[in-house]
Amino acid sequence: MDIIEANELIKEVNDIFEYLITHRGLLESKIFPVTAYICVSFYNSYDILYDIIKKVSEKTTPEEMGKNSRKILSELQALTINYIPLYYMEGRMGEIFRNGSDPKSESEEKRSQTIFLLDFWKRLASSYFQNGKLFVADLNELNEHGGAANIALDQPDIDWAMEHFKAVSKEEASKIRKTMSNLEVFSFLDECEARAKLCDHGPYKINDEEILVFREISHLYDGGTPHFPWSETEVKAPYSNIAFAYRLKNVKATVDNFATMTTDPIAWGDRITGAALFTRDGDVVKPIGLDVLEPFFEYATKAQRELYMKFTKWDRKQRLIAGAYAYCYGYARFTNFVGITDEINWDLTERTMEKYVPEFMENEFDQGITRHFRSKAKKKKGGPSLYLLPED
Repeated sequence: MDIIEANELIKEVNDIFEYLITHRGLLESKIFPVTAYICVSFYNSYDILYDIIKKVSEKTTPEEMGKNSRKILSELQALTINYIPLYYMEGRMGEIFRNGSDPKSESEEKRSQTIFLLDFWKRLASSYFQNGKLFVADLNELNEHGGAANIALDQPDIDWAMEHFKAVSKEEASKIRKTMSNLEVFSFLDECEARAKLCDHGPYKINDEEILVFREISHLYDGGTPHFPWSETEVKAPYSNIAFAYRLKNVKATVDNFATMTTDPIAWGDRITGAALFTRDGDVVKPIGLDVLEPFFEYATKAQRELYMKFTKWDRKQRLIAGAYAYCYGYARFTNFVGITDEINWDLTERTMEKYVPEFMENEFDQGITRHFRSKAKKKKGGPSLYLLPED
């Protein structure tokens, strides 16, 4: 990839993420300084991501990763694939902004690394999404919520999943949704109030009235290695991951670029015509019965209580570091693919700890982010918020 191609890609990445950032705004939490730790994670990503992806690239190709990740409960999916351009490019924007908004202030070495990462991500995303696309939004026209269809499975896997669907009573459907909702709330908390454990995909058309949708939840503590140092709880999940799959009648569903589903109507519990549960063990996906719902519900309830008690004892610095760590540990999805996660030092870099942690102990957001909120006239005159690479 040359500089001209890289800059065209930066423009596309900028347009997609700017829409999402400006429509979501600042993120708040009663426990974690979410916006502040996200900013710290951006700068930390700018420091560490090249070395991580370079090591991954020595073990496999992005094409192989993308093609082999179109599966139920895959770690690499619409949300996690976005981690490469989003975190790194936001950190890069912040660094250049601090240097007088001069793209030439970025070293030749960092420019080369930026091109490498953009090339790796483009090859990965275009191998994962249908027809060589790079985002969910590219697959079809966005709706007013920024959503489209997130088609993450090939037809043979859709057909296999459908074979395991069963009709469920209203009581069973209610129990499934309550368990799923409880796990979602817990998963947000374990990720320091982020949705990294969650992935929605679909809708897959079944017939003129019915669609198939999935909600997947991963990295739960089942007694093995905890996902984060704080994830180990006394209570254990039956499995470390679970996929909830539904057949819905007369429901419209769309999914945004962060793999979050929006439905019309919002409440669709009475429109379920069938459901199935799945879990993944290594490369094997298998159906599981409804008897797991009660222990999963109990796990989510008790584990959430345990984590809440842990987090309320932490000060702002501990929460800031944990949130930034959790965001950057998202890259473990890539190292897990090639089995080198234990070879990586996931601690925040010395530069991050000395420069950015102290800064965001006092500030909630980075001034560089304001570039995304410039007027249309300023953006037209000054170029994309994510600075282009100098071509001379």
